[in-house]
Amino acid sequence: MALRVLTNAGLKVGQFPWVKKLLDDHPPERICGTKYPVEAHSLNMAEYHFHKNEYAEAESKLTYRAFENPNFSISADVLLIKIYFESGSELLESRMKALEQKVRRSKISAETKAGYYNFLKKLDKVVKYGWQKSSPKHSKLVEEIKSTPGVFAREWLLEKLS
Repeated sequence: MALRVLTNAGLKVGQFPWVKKLLDDHPPERICGTKYPVEAHSLNMAEYHFHKNEYAEAESKLTYRAFENPNFSISADVLLIKIYFESGSELLESRMKALEQKVRRSKISAETKAGYYNFLKKLDKVVKYGWQKSSPKHSKLVEEIKSTPGVFAREWLLEKLS
């Protein structure tokens, strides 16, 4: 968990070399607290490549995910959806539907589920209206994303609309 927090914090402030060194210095063999250290490490590596706009490489890191923690599993699916969005994949819609089912079936809090559902609802609108920069629907969507509580990946959604 600490590796994930450090990775995400480093990526958020653009410290790519530092994050790469962190991940290289902490291979799966050094990760404890999970039965699936390879998958945990690969999720962090996928995040790293995603933030560097290396979508094919990021996707390749997500090929097998047997997470015991449903939040990690869902995070991997969210990342895959973001990769599909960024790369214009035709698989985006089906992956979004699959994630909705996974969230519904997962044993996570209602608040966390709401955050993932909000992400999916807003992303669906971004796909539909995001390209219409001068439309009132575009401005309304920006405000909706900003004001809806608990939207997962809010900054990324807003970035897609700017």
